[in-house]
Amino acid sequence: MAREGGLPEERRTRLRAAMLSTFGALTVIAALAAIYALAIGFPVVAPTPVEAVAVVNERDLLVRYQVGSSNCHDPYGVQVIETEDTVELQGQRVDPTGTRLIGKGCSDDLLTAVETVRLADPLAGRSIVRPDGTELEPVEQTAVIGGGETS
Repeated sequence: MAREGGLPEERRTRLRAAMLSTFGALTVIAALAAIYALAIGFPVVAPTPVEAVAVVNERDLLVRYQVGSSNCHDPYGVQVIETEDTVELQGQRVDPTGTRLIGKGCSDDLLTAVETVRLADPLAGRSIVRPDGTELEPVEQTAVIGGGETS
C-alpha cells in the first residue's frame, strides 16, 4: 500500500535493495584495489637528481641522472623547464610497484640513466640548473656516458 505522495512499498523495497547492492559492489571493488595496491603495487613516479650534462648542439643536451635501485626503479625521463635565462633539468624514475608493502626488497646499487633531451629553443647562453637552483657546468659527452651504468 502506497503512502500519500510517496512510492509504493514494493518500489521502496526494490530501490533500497538496489542501493544496498550497489554499495556492496563498490565496497568489494575498493577492497580489491587496496589489496592490489599493498600486495602487487601501483606505479609511483619520483624526481631524481641530474649528475651531469653535456651540450650536443644548440638544441640537444646529453643528460645523466640517478634512477635508484636496479631491481626496484626504472628510468622515467628528464623533465625540462625552459625560461629566458635558464634550462632546468630534473631526472625522474618510476617504481612499478611503488605502493607495494608485502615482500618488497630493493638492491643497494645505484642505477643511472643517460638520455638526450631536445630543447624547445636553442641554449644560446642560458645556464643549465637543477630545481634547487644550483648550476650544472656542461662536461664532455664521454664524461656523461662514462659516469655509470647507462640505459
